[in-house]
Amino acid sequence: MNSFEEFQAAFLKENKKLKIVIGVMIVVFGIGTTSLIMQNKYFLYKGKEIFEERPLAVEVCRLGFMTLVDGEPNHHVVTKGIIDLVKKEPFTITVDKVLQLKSLEAGACKIVFQSDKKLVAFKIILESSDDFPFFYKLNELVELSADEEVI
Repeated sequence: MNSFEEFQAAFLKENKKLKIVIGVMIVVFGIGTTSLIMQNKYFLYKGKEIFEERPLAVEVCRLGFMTLVDGEPNHHVVTKGIIDLVKKEPFTITVDKVLQLKSLEAGACKIVFQSDKKLVAFKIILESSDDFPFFYKLNELVELSADEEVI
């Protein structure tokens, strides 16, 4: 019986150590979890804009305008009315270099480019619909002259 009592004492001693280790692990895990939940994160970012403003609208403006300039309007990004108008009266303008393409407000962009060493700007009005493959289509072009106030 002596060996059983020794085994029982050793077992209880090891069991007590295990309970202490488990208790310490639960406390450490609880403190770690609480600190992660309660923690506030602040980021200081210096550099380029983090979020681009309406990148899809700007890209549809660029693609739609450039397909009009090339003489082959893309029906995915240009409305049928503009395509029909361009078939009747071709849109003849040369674009040497696009200087700026910017979103103005929801559904409108401005493109500024160099054409035959002159500065030319257009305000592009977009039509939006969930039925369009890319949500937007070029619907209207308004030429901005140097005499008018350019936004």
